[in-house]
Amino acid sequence: MNTLVIPTNGPERLVAFLDAWHPWPWDRIVVVEDSPAITFELPARFAAQGDRVQVFSWAEIDALLPEPWIISRMDSAVRAFGFWKAWTDGAQTIFTVDDDCYPLDPDFVGEHRRNLEATPAWQSTIPGMRLRGLPYRNLGTLTDTVVSVGLWTHTPDVDAIHALAGAPHLGDGELTRIATRVMPAAQYFPMSGMNVAVRREVACLMYYPLMGRDSPFGRFDDIWCGLAVQRICRHLGLAITCGRPLVEHQRASDPFVNLVKEAPGISVNEWLWEVVDAVELRARDPLACMRELGAGLAAYRGREEEYVRRWGVAIGAWCALFESRP
Repeated sequence: MNTLVIPTNGPERLVAFLDAWHPWPWDRIVVVEDSPAITFELPARFAAQGDRVQVFSWAEIDALLPEPWIISRMDSAVRAFGFWKAWTDGAQTIFTVDDDCYPLDPDFVGEHRRNLEATPAWQSTIPGMRLRGLPYRNLGTLTDTVVSVGLWTHTPDVDAIHALAGAPHLGDGELTRIATRVMPAAQYFPMSGMNVAVRREVACLMYYPLMGRDSPFGRFDDIWCGLAVQRICRHLGLAITCGRPLVEHQRASDPFVNLVKEAPGISVNEWLWEVVDAVELRARDPLACMRELGAGLAAYRGREEEYVRRWGVAIGAWCALFESRP
């Protein structure tokens, strides 16, 4: 079963999203509305879809989780709840797409699944060129790809400083020519959360740390979630791909508003990855590694100690949600 997780704080955008993607390529859709209560009903034209769309708000999060404080409010990090809900419902592949991202590649689900299930074990050193020594028929298959990060066109996912400076970026034509590649395990990369698919066994890694309300930070939830994902995948020898499928990112948020949200985290982002990188991991499965990472962060002493330690405690409570198989 394929399940989409979509965070939203705009019912109109959500309805436009559901219309644009219809017929939906997912078996189920989990909507997490970033609001104290559900503020809308799905239009009657979706009624024939039955229970394929489930909508949750803070009220449902508070009712369903033993420690609901671990889920962010007033930030897209609220989507973490959706990953847990999709996992409890038995999803084998879990996708997340922002509500301002529209279909572009005709086989969105299929491309993500091919990344997860059929990424070749060989690739050329020059993309698009067959170089000497590349097997013709037996390229093999990577069996350990667990995360597929898709890219986007139209509106780049850049930070506020970059947007306000008007720095140049790749055009849509150049982006559509980027080949999917396996990301190097020895390096970190900024994992945008607007177009991602993961296998069921690593849903426990998709915890978006506390942002927004009652947090000093904003707009680093997917980036810092990505640190944990990459640290653990590296330790376990699991692969992450980046590239296709693409979505069309239609809405650019206000860079002045974003600058205010991002400012507290910009300097922290310069060193926080080193804290995550330094946590010793010994376990041999994703959930146990996530517990070790949480314990390591909870014991941290240093800059922004209160936030990092709270992040670690939250990871521990998050892991407890995955201890009983549904």
